[in-house]
Amino acid sequence: MKRASQLLGIGLILVGLLLGGFMILQTRHSDNQYRAAQQTLHKEIKAKIQTSVEVPREGGALATLRIPRFGSDYDPVIVEGVSRSALEKGPGHFPGTAMPGEIGNFAIAGHRTGWGQPFHRLQGLTKGDEIKVYRHRKTYTYRVTRAEVVKPSDVGVVLPVPNRPGVKPDKARITLTTCTDRAWNGTYIHRLVVWGELEK
Repeated sequence: MKRASQLLGIGLILVGLLLGGFMILQTRHSDNQYRAAQQTLHKEIKAKIQTSVEVPREGGALATLRIPRFGSDYDPVIVEGVSRSALEKGPGHFPGTAMPGEIGNFAIAGHRTGWGQPFHRLQGLTKGDEIKVYRHRKTYTYRVTRAEVVKPSDVGVVLPVPNRPGVKPDKARITLTTCTDRAWNGTYIHRLVVWGELEK
């Protein structure tokens, strides 16, 4: 009986090591794909500066995001769309929400883990921190106003005036969203949301 328990324990350890190794390889693969996509998107952004193309396609380069608190090397390209394939390339702009600098809510989603984890440090932002968006030779500087953890069903966070349906927007806002609190089955049970307003 003792021998069987020992073998079972060893087996469970080996399974755990195999699963851990698989997750590490999977994350490394997704990160490599993300880096390659970002290199291509940075070239696309430079080309758009020259041609002033206004409407990006799904997964196409829209703008560059910089958050000084995250360091000078943090500059992911924001893509258009929040589909799975779009978010594998970089943070994605929710279609139908405002564009950078416009009155309304410029809403962006990004991965917290895997695929380059561009929003991994989002919880480190505090009130007053800068969020800079570069698009077509213009810089839009937003200041963080607040953050909150919400349920995935709380889609009102990306409304023109967050959580106030039907209210006409009176200022330019930004919303950054990412997953948090991973459950035992791998799903995420909450979303971290950071809001900001355009600096005047």
